[in-house]
Amino acid sequence: MINKEQLFKQTYEQSKDKIYRLCLGFAGNNSDADDLFQEVFIKVWNNLETFRNESSINTWIYKIATNTALLYVSRKNKFNKRISYLKPEDLNLEIKESDPSYTELEFKKLYQAISELKERDRIIISLLFENSSYSEISEIVGLSVSNVGVRINRIKKTLTKKLK
Repeated sequence: MINKEQLFKQTYEQSKDKIYRLCLGFAGNNSDADDLFQEVFIKVWNNLETFRNESSINTWIYKIATNTALLYVSRKNKFNKRISYLKPEDLNLEIKESDPSYTELEFKKLYQAISELKERDRIIISLLFENSSYSEISEIVGLSVSNVGVRINRIKKTLTKKLK
């Protein structure tokens, strides 16, 4: 039987990179993303016993992270601070010269376009980039699977227009 500490360590290792990218997308800088990331995993630790295995633990954590990030944005807005969302330079992308499909400039344009999307759409496209299934995305954002599909198509069209 796995104990709480072992489960937390295992879960943390599996999801830390994905959750950090989400936090960075909402916070806009590494310092605030670090704080948000810590807040997410404190909530995960404090609520680990309430996880009921009705979905994957990664989906559960991503939902906690999304809700925490949305609360973070709400708090920042209440103080009338301008929020800078995901900046390409914060991504520290390693572009491989052998990858002919994208250049560094194209990545920057893509992430700039994503940063201009509505919050829910940024979450959806981020989950899609993390290879989450439509049903996982549906569970996390609280939409039906078919609605997720429709939104993804709209997001792709919006991004295509922004990139032209």
